[in-house]
Amino acid sequence: MNEEMAALFALLGKRWTLSVLAALLRGEDRFDQLRAAAPRLTARMLSNRLSELVRAGLLVRELAVGPPPLVHYRLTAAGDALGPAVAGFDRCLAVTESREPPRSRTEEAA
Repeated sequence: MNEEMAALFALLGKRWTLSVLAALLRGEDRFDQLRAAAPRLTARMLSNRLSELVRAGLLVRELAVGPPPLVHYRLTAAGDALGPAVAGFDRCLAVTESREPPRSRTEEAA
């Protein structure tokens, strides 16, 4: 695995990153909308994740001029390409949440 791939996986593995990407894939694009999509996500953490995603080239931050000025975030082509991966994580969670938890070895021996 090269350094760029490792850096991408490290960013995707950070808490809340996939939640932010999933919200953007659904079309939510303003800070308050993104925050509402994950109620336990603090404003500071959201700001940090958005900045990291912008630096990584996965998001673009756009300022809409006008009273009041609004900040919008949108996925770049690279960020949009993560859509199938994010959907795959959702499917994986749905499958694992719907089945019984694996039994321990001691339960199987009994």
